[in-house]
Amino acid sequence: MFLILRCRKCGRFLYARAGTKSKKCVCGATSQVRRMIIVDRAEDEREAGEKVRFYQEREFGKPDFVTFR
Repeated sequence: MFLILRCRKCGRFLYARAGTKSKKCVCGATSQVRRMIIVDRAEDEREAGEKVRFYQEREFGKPDFVTFR
């Protein structure tokens, strides 16, 4: 089981395996999982990644990457 979490500092969505004590966000903040907001749950890692992408896009919009040809 995986937990979909929200960073307490920047608001980014993350996932962690249930039972994990702490999680480090890309913003540099390290938080205890038990103190983070649990947004959702997922059965496997693939589903957790899809849910994180869904919540990120819903909250912040699609990433604006430029592709070169």
